[in-house]
Amino acid sequence: MTQETNAALHDSYAADYDSQVQAYDCYIAEVLFGLCYEFVQPGQSLLDLGIGSGLSALLFTKAGLNVSGMDFSAAMLEICRSKGITAGLKQHDIQQTPWPFSSDGFDHLVCCGVLHFIRNLESIFGEAGRVLRAGGLFAFTTKVAPSTLSHDSKYDKQIVGDFEILSHSSEHVKSLLEQYSFENLKTQKYFVGDDIFNLWVVQKQ
Repeated sequence: MTQETNAALHDSYAADYDSQVQAYDCYIAEVLFGLCYEFVQPGQSLLDLGIGSGLSALLFTKAGLNVSGMDFSAAMLEICRSKGITAGLKQHDIQQTPWPFSSDGFDHLVCCGVLHFIRNLESIFGEAGRVLRAGGLFAFTTKVAPSTLSHDSKYDKQIVGDFEILSHSSEHVKSLLEQYSFENLKTQKYFVGDDIFNLWVVQKQ
């Protein structure tokens, strides 16, 4: 599947996304924000990676942060823009590096409900380390891999509808944190229906 096709799939459900999240009683954005709250301050800058319709961004904006966002879905960005909650938005695929932001440009990063669509996390962590200032948070979610996953495997793959869904092993994520000089501050499991996600709050050293 090309990235253009993938973006079009996300465009196709953008108008219904907020209502779908509400119907699922999914509060993963709120929980991730709560894990971050003690570390963030009003006036700081935050980049939301895969900002979508802005559900995660809204919470940080209400806390007084200056939020920018990046997403490859034009339809999602248009919905987010209409809410007036960000300092700036850019249409860009998170998997295409380098990202269109300067090094050490943000106090914090958040990436909620995105990485389970992405196979190669190495480039994501590399760019996160580049654009994030020392001492800043990188808060993100990953889908928990099944217990049957081989110890040497990085992820498990499933096809759900039109989407490829990746469950990344915690061991692989932890190895990337070490490789790119992030310290793990908090990890919390969260259930979304029958699926389990890890919520991570890490700090750039």
